[in-house]
Amino acid sequence: MKAFPARLLTRLIFFPIGCLFLTAALANDSPVYTKIPWGVGFWMEGTVTNVALADERVQFQLNGRFWFAQHPWGGTNQQVIEVHCKSGISATVSQAEPFFAMSVDWRGGALRQKGELFKILKTAAERGSAVKFQLTQPKMDFGRDQNFTLTDAIVIRATDADLR
Repeated sequence: MKAFPARLLTRLIFFPIGCLFLTAALANDSPVYTKIPWGVGFWMEGTVTNVALADERVQFQLNGRFWFAQHPWGGTNQQVIEVHCKSGISATVSQAEPFFAMSVDWRGGALRQKGELFKILKTAAERGSAVKFQLTQPKMDFGRDQNFTLTDAIVIRATDADLR
């Protein structure tokens, strides 16, 4: 019977032990990708004018702001980037399915049928009341002269001043 050389036997024993120690040293409770956000939100808020319906898409001019809210992994502090345009923001949006109309303080909401977003925006434009939107899948155009256009987005939730 041939015996294992001492050098080979030492490697066979210490290699798995070394791997276990390395794994234990590198393991911790934080995720590996701590710099990548786990969520990004898209929002708009302000008064609307020139509300029009074109092929189930609502076009309007927003006098207010558009912002990105990034929620970092494992953190509670969101990072916000705001876009303010002096001449307003031209926007084209579609209503999500499902779509929620929210109360002014956003503490309550109601599920709405197809076409309700246009009615909400038309009423807000007539009254001059502010509207807040939560968006998904936005397509944006940052043009010359600091112009900003929201060329397409889907509205998940919007303020309905009549919702009580």
